[in-house]
Amino acid sequence: MGKNGLILFFILSVAATALLSTSVGCEAAFRFYVGNREVDLTASLVVNGNILIPVSVLEQYMGADVETNLDSGELTIIFPMFTLTGQIGASRVFVNGEEQIMDVAPQLSHGEIMVPLRFIVDLLGLRLSFDAKQAILYVVLTEEMADWIASRDESGTVSLQLPDFLDPDFSETPGTPVLNEIVFMGGPRSRVFIDVQGFPAYQSFLLTNPDRMVIDLTGVEWKDPIPTQEVNDSIVKRIRSDRFDERTIRIVFDLNRATDYQINRWPDGGLEVEFNYQMGNIGYYRDEDQNPRVWFEANEQPMFRVQLLPSPMRLVLDFQYTTLLDGAREIQIGDPPLRSIRVSQNSPSVTRVVLDLDGPMIPVEVEDVDGRYEIILFEGTEEEYQAKLALEAPKAVEPELVLPTDREIDDSLPLAHRIIVVDPGHGGSDPGTIGTVLGVFEKDIVLPISLELGRLLEENGAIVVYTRTEDQYVSHFDRAPIANMVNAELLISIHANSYEGTIAKGVETLYNPLYLENFRFAQTIQSELVGYIGAHNRGVRPRTDLHVLNNANMPAVLVEVGFVSHPEEEALLMDSEYQQKIAEGLLNGVLAFFTNYR
Repeated sequence: MGKNGLILFFILSVAATALLSTSVGCEAAFRFYVGNREVDLTASLVVNGNILIPVSVLEQYMGADVETNLDSGELTIIFPMFTLTGQIGASRVFVNGEEQIMDVAPQLSHGEIMVPLRFIVDLLGLRLSFDAKQAILYVVLTEEMADWIASRDESGTVSLQLPDFLDPDFSETPGTPVLNEIVFMGGPRSRVFIDVQGFPAYQSFLLTNPDRMVIDLTGVEWKDPIPTQEVNDSIVKRIRSDRFDERTIRIVFDLNRATDYQINRWPDGGLEVEFNYQMGNIGYYRDEDQNPRVWFEANEQPMFRVQLLPSPMRLVLDFQYTTLLDGAREIQIGDPPLRSIRVSQNSPSVTRVVLDLDGPMIPVEVEDVDGRYEIILFEGTEEEYQAKLALEAPKAVEPELVLPTDREIDDSLPLAHRIIVVDPGHGGSDPGTIGTVLGVFEKDIVLPISLELGRLLEENGAIVVYTRTEDQYVSHFDRAPIANMVNAELLISIHANSYEGTIAKGVETLYNPLYLENFRFAQTIQSELVGYIGAHNRGVRPRTDLHVLNNANMPAVLVEVGFVSHPEEEALLMDSEYQQKIAEGLLNGVLAFFTNYR
C-alpha cells in the first residue's frame, strides 16, 4: 500500500471556486527593453512562470495594430506576418485562422488585456533574453522587425542595437524552424516530444473512424522524412508524419481510443504532447476502520479539484486531463450520508465524479491499493476535519538552536565571521512533497544538501546555524525566529518542488518583494546555482505568503532546487554527487552576494 499524500485542491464553496478558476498572478520585477528602447512597463504579471504584458506595449513599441473590446473580452493583434484573434480567459487563439494554444490565457489586469510575451515573441521569430544580474528582460530584434517598428514610429529612436550594457554576443539570427525527430517517451500519458529547432506555428485536432490526433506544423522544414513508429502502448498505436503541402508537415497519432490531449512548448523549442489519463471502473466501500472510500481504476492518479455544493448537497470531484472509459454511469450506494455516485465526461479534459449526499463529506487522502486508487473520505466539514487534525497533531516544541562549536576563524576568508542560517525544509512528521516515480521525500533530499552547504560555508569562514541537523519536525513558524535570534546576516531555506504532471523541472528562488535586498539575494542565488549545475532556469518569484520569508529580519530566500515530480530530476536529486554540486552552486551565490552587495 502506497500513500500519494493529501489531495491538492479543496474548494468548499461556489464562490471560492470562482475565485480560484483563474491562475494566480503576481507583479513582475524587472526592466524591459525592445531593441534599444526601454519600455515604460506600468503593469506586468507572472503566471505559472509566464510573463504577461499589456497589449498596448505591442502597439506602442512593436508596431502592432491592436483592437480590444473589454466588454466582450475580444482581442485582435495584427502584425505584417500574422493576425491573432482571441478572448480573455481562453487559451485557445487563432493565428492566421489556425487554432493554437497559449501557455497562459489572456487576462484583464490594471484595466488592460495582458498576453503572454513568449508566445508573441515566438510567433515573430524573435529572441527573448534575460540579464539575471541586472533583472532586465529584453527582446532582440531582427533587421526586418527593427525596420518595421521604425516605419511605424515617428520618434526615430528605434534601433536594432541593444544598449551597451545589454550587448550579448548573438552571432546567429532565427531562421526557419526545422523538425529533427519525433520521440515517443511513454509513461501513463503517452508523452511524445516533437523535436523542432525553433518555435513553429501549429494547429491540432482530433479525428474519428478511426481515432487519430493530428498536428500540422506550418512553416517548418525537415532534414529527412521521419519513418513511421509502431508504438502499441495503451493510448498510441503508431506515429506517422508526411508533408501535407509545401508549408505544412502533418504528424498523425493513430490512437487505440479517442482521448483529449495537451501540447506544451519547451523553453528552447520543440513541442511536448501529453494525452489524457485513462479512468475505468469506479466503486465504493468502507474499510475496517469504517472510513468511507471511493476507489477508481486508472493508468495513473490524475489530480482533481474538489467542490462541496449545497441544495442539494453534492461533493464534486473534477479529475483533470482524464478520459472516462466505457461511458457515463450512476451507482446507487445507500450508505448514509452517501446516496449515489455519478460519473461522466464533463469536458474533453475533465472527468467529473459527483457524490450525492445527505450530509457533508470531504476527501482527505489518496492511497494506491493493489493497482487502483482509493480516496479516503471524512464525514464532516473541512473545519471539523482541521479540528480533528489539531487534536491529533504532535505537540509543538520550542525551536532548538543548533549552534556551531567554537573554532578559530581565519580573518582572511571571504565569509569570515558572517552568521548564516541554513534551513533544511520540512522534517520529521512533515515529509514535504513526495517523488512521483521513486517516492523520495523532500525532507530527505534537502537535509544532506543543507549540511553540505553549511560545511562549505564554514570552510569559507562563516558561522553557520541550522534550523535542523537531523530528521526532526520544526514548525515553519519557528524557522525565521531562529535566524532572528542569532542576528543572522542571511537565511537560506532549501526545498524541492512538485507540480501536476511530469513536465515541470528546474530551479526557482522565492523571495519576499517588500525589500530590495531580498530580490538581489534571490537573483544572485538563482543565477549562480543554475549556471553551476546546468538546470532549467525557472527564475525568481516574489511570494508574500511564506512565514520563513515574511518574518525574517535579514535577506532571506527559499530555493526550490528541483522537481521530484519530474522523473529524471527526482533521480538526480537523490544522487549524492548532484547534491554536492547544488551545495557548491548555493555557496557561489552566497559569495557573489557578499561580493556585489555587502
